[in-house]
Amino acid sequence: MPIITLTTDFGTKDHFVGAVKGSVYGELNEVRVVDISHDITPFNITETAYILKNAYKNFPAGTIHIVGVDSEISQENKPIAIEMDEQFFICCDNGILSMITNEINPDKIVEITIQEPEDIKLPILGLFIKVACHIARGGTLDVIGKRIADIKQIYEIQPQINPEKNQIVGSIIYIDNFGNVISNISKSTFHNVGKGRDFEIIARNYEFKKIYGKYNDIVDFSIPVEKRQDDGKKLAIFNCANYLEISIYRSNLKTVGGASNLLGLDYRDNITIRFI
Repeated sequence: MPIITLTTDFGTKDHFVGAVKGSVYGELNEVRVVDISHDITPFNITETAYILKNAYKNFPAGTIHIVGVDSEISQENKPIAIEMDEQFFICCDNGILSMITNEINPDKIVEITIQEPEDIKLPILGLFIKVACHIARGGTLDVIGKRIADIKQIYEIQPQINPEKNQIVGSIIYIDNFGNVISNISKSTFHNVGKGRDFEIIARNYEFKKIYGKYNDIVDFSIPVEKRQDDGKKLAIFNCANYLEISIYRSNLKTVGGASNLLGLDYRDNITIRFI
């Protein structure tokens, strides 16, 4: 059974998510609809790119991903469909997919040219669903659009490396549910530039000189549980997506807080790595 995923900034209070799912099933009964996230910060392309990149690779080949963030169609925001890494992506050409395409070359990109119903104000309800169901039935991209060579790029996703190759300046691109702040500095970039040198990480007024392998590596398990004071300690780690993350051990935004509020770190703040 084909799988269609949904990634939007609609939230769950309004009717939009239910309407989209109903429209999918109205177009095609034999399909499975899976939510990736509907809690994207409104119109946040970088956040969408990060979430989608780290979710899609867990789906089987042939999965179709509808992305409804900044999806109002205009001359500067044209609808596209991409076949890439054995999966399909339908969205507007606003840079969302550039976080994936900077690592994996698309097999095919088309600008969607089939007619959008005039009474549909939300593209994800009409055009995107029609294209997704066409693909789910075994249809090709060439039927629904004309081929194009490139898509828009989000350059803020890429960290800056100085000419001397002794400094990486990245930025925070995502804050997760625990208040962990995720930068755009990948593990591969860190190793390619650092080449085993000592380093210091600077995030606002805080310094880190060690990157942990996992969160509980900060715990000294030789100390009796009742004498440990590890909760609330700050640490740097490469997360499961292999991006540099600043965390608070066992953080909880509703109680003890997280790196975002305890360290005063916010979206787009700089994180700098200096190699010594």
